Amino acid sequence: MVFQSLQIICFYLSCVVVVHGLSTSLAAANKAGSTSSPLPRRYRALVAESTGESFSEVAVVRELPIPSLGETEVLIRVSYAGVNGGCETFRARGEHAFLSNRDAQEFFRLGSEGVGTVAAVGPGVRTFAAGDPVVFMGSAFSEYAVCDEKTITAVPEATPEYVGLRISGVTACAMLEETGKVAPGETVLITAAAGGAGHFAVQFAKLAGCTVIGTCSSTEKAAVLADLGCDHVINYRTQNVADELKRLAPDGLDAVLEGVGGRMLQVALDALAPEGRLMQIGYIAEYPHNPRAAEESKQNELTAASLFWKSETIHRGKQIIYGNAWPKDVQAVYGSKDRVFELFKQGKIKSLVDKAAEFSGLESVSAAVDHMLSGKTIGKVVVKID
Repeated sequence: MVFQSLQIICFYLSCVVVVHGLSTSLAAANKAGSTSSPLPRRYRALVAESTGESFSEVAVVRELPIPSLGETEVLIRVSYAGVNGGCETFRARGEHAFLSNRDAQEFFRLGSEGVGTVAAVGPGVRTFAAGDPVVFMGSAFSEYAVCDEKTITAVPEATPEYVGLRISGVTACAMLEETGKVAPGETVLITAAAGGAGHFAVQFAKLAGCTVIGTCSSTEKAAVLADLGCDHVINYRTQNVADELKRLAPDGLDAVLEGVGGRMLQVALDALAPEGRLMQIGYIAEYPHNPRAAEESKQNELTAASLFWKSETIHRGKQIIYGNAWPKDVQAVYGSKDRVFELFKQGKIKSLVDKAAEFSGLESVSAAVDHMLSGKTIGKVVVKID
């Protein structure tokens, strides 16, 4: 597994799912192992035949043959797929961790995490059987996906709430608890707190016994954050974030989970306590979809993109800034995954699915990606595939 930044964000804890053997027959697929019912000969998937400026520019639906399965591979019928705006943007553009997409000979697959039902298993699969609901990672914008059995997680049912747990929930948990080591009594800032990862981060910071400050852009989001236990909410459209942070945390912030970039990154850095930690999760205000991206960051002391893609760790006195703040220890991340799913099972965390717009079918995915990048979402953006 290659621990580069966006591969970590989009594919950590799993292999990149590659549907191989595209010329194989249905008979070969069925011989690989048990199936829940007769499989179709072909299925539809969202792919890109070349890189381009945006996801919507390159994404096309193609019909592909059902693949054969390797010894420990599992074929999953996809029910819901999650949307990660940064992953899909840079994957489509062939940038940073996805440079190899520029050299794709035929096409490359799209999508990160999803939930669905096992349709067939390879002959060596022992953990799963046809009909089992599972969460998986890779090539999720597709009617079917193939994963190794070690990379998928059993769930009680294939519902959209489980989609957000796999990347967004684990990201929040691992970065706050493993990298940031947040502790009881600390004051923690979560930027973009109502988003896919942000709303989980609020809950993990509260579980750690912290005082939590969250930023958002609307009264509706503020109400959701209050319901999740956020102690203080700052609406950056109507309030001065820097002034509010000085008021709420006069001694500085002990920890920050920062995913906005631009001006917000600098404000957070300026508000850090002398021994504070900042964990970068992204920099959405500076992604290519924003025509004012350069203006957002022109006065910043750090370059958000470099900080993220190089996974830089910067020391400013006793302060620590973690770029793309995934733990370096993969076992710690596996532990975070188990913790996230167990806490959800126990009802100790909520997984919010964005309700501002509903997306159904592969043809709606481009609109879902644009919606996720709009800043209007609450919780995880999910597309119904099946």
